[in-house]
Amino acid sequence: MKNNYITLKDKKGNKKEYRILLNIEETTNNVNYVIYTDDSINKDGEVKVYASTYVLSEKGNMTKLKPVEMKEEFDFIEQILSSLEGK
Repeated sequence: MKNNYITLKDKKGNKKEYRILLNIEETTNNVNYVIYTDDSINKDGEVKVYASTYVLSEKGNMTKLKPVEMKEEFDFIEQILSSLEGK
């Protein structure tokens, strides 16, 4: 992670840079989440936002990023994003 950006590889192995919007540590289950965007727009005119879990290395780097897949995790992240938007 440099200057609030992360670089990830897509399924084809191409590197893509994403801007980090928020890091969240969910203390109940001891899970770290990162919410990020490539600033692209979806069909509804909204900025695409992605979320992954990660492990923090001893050096303080995000490692082992995995996509969020569980409904409970999506609900948790959506609740945080909604509170930040003031909804």
